[in-house]
Amino acid sequence: MLLVFGREVSRSAHLENSARLSENLSFGALATNLLGQENSFDTQVASLLTTGSGLSRTAFSVQFAELTQELSSWRAVAILLKTPVLSPSLNLTLAEDTATRIADYDTLLAYVAQALSFSGPTASTTTTLAMAQSSLAQTAASWGAERHLLAGAPGHVTLMALTSVAANLNVPQDVAALASAPSLAATRAIVISAIQVQPAPFPAPALTLLMPPTATMQIQVAVSNLRQITQPVALTMVLTPTTGPAQQVATTQTLSPGTSFAFASHTFNVFDGEKATLTVTLNGVPASAGLAHQRTYSVVVSPSGLG
Repeated sequence: MLLVFGREVSRSAHLENSARLSENLSFGALATNLLGQENSFDTQVASLLTTGSGLSRTAFSVQFAELTQELSSWRAVAILLKTPVLSPSLNLTLAEDTATRIADYDTLLAYVAQALSFSGPTASTTTTLAMAQSSLAQTAASWGAERHLLAGAPGHVTLMALTSVAANLNVPQDVAALASAPSLAATRAIVISAIQVQPAPFPAPALTLLMPPTATMQIQVAVSNLRQITQPVALTMVLTPTTGPAQQVATTQTLSPGTSFAFASHTFNVFDGEKATLTVTLNGVPASAGLAHQRTYSVVVSPSGLG
């Protein structure tokens, strides 16, 4: 019985070591990939902030957006790291450090986005840029002390250190240099991209709306943001008849960089045989050569054929 008991204890210990070996090695592979991504991200952020003034605004925007998207992908990886819990629980430490660094980089990127008028992470109301950079340095240092904890466990996993290049940058100075770069200047340009009229007008000369007999006319306007900057725009439509009061509608919308938007259609009251002028204007948009910020149409509503 003693021999059987001893054999079972030995087998159980062997199975436990095999399970721990598998878990540690799986964690090591996943963690190595994540740590490599974090260090590459750190280098890319530092490079973009220190050399980005030589890029066009569009090229800078593309790289900035890629960094923002990559940062979001780490959240899912951090969740995967939490199970199973290792002994010692280095996986929980890395998951928590990663979550902290995501928030820190969010704060840093939000600072850059706000200064350069880019869309990016929402700025934290409780964490300053200085606090975020200090946290990045602290997590890199604490991880450096803990990354060897599995070296003596099955699998002998020792993970790479975290870099902290971005933590040591003078970000306000670097961002000020970026903001003053002519190639990164935030210029505005919004254009009327399409106007839809219902009911559909009859064929007519340009800028003339020859309407069928109708009591209402629906106008919908689509606009496009042609710049890599968030832009507010106000749309005004005025229908001025030859006789009687004018009808006017105004609405606003904020467009993300490089996007288009179709305002909700508006219904104007008309009558058979009416003649009017329809003016569509984008307000608050600086004039740009070749871009349509205002269109004026002659509106003619056909008389009813019923006599």
